[in-house]
Amino acid sequence: MPWTTANLLLQNKPVRLANMRSHGRKHVFVVCGNPDCHHNTELDVSGFPDDVTYGDLQPRMVCSVCDHRGADAGPSWLHHGG
Repeated sequence: MPWTTANLLLQNKPVRLANMRSHGRKHVFVVCGNPDCHHNTELDVSGFPDDVTYGDLQPRMVCSVCDHRGADAGPSWLHHGG
């Protein structure tokens, strides 16, 4: 699945986790890609390298509810630095 969320692209370049961290964020908000599920959660990505992008994470996610592989991921604005 290609990344299509406009706010996660800067001039057609994938956003790296380092960018998110520079704004004091270390969690991503993940939504299952299964159109019949849409389970969501926050994931602490502080252990991931800075050069990982949201697009790198998307195909690796496996839903803990329906076992679907693939999700939308973006910065979580619910926690500041926590």
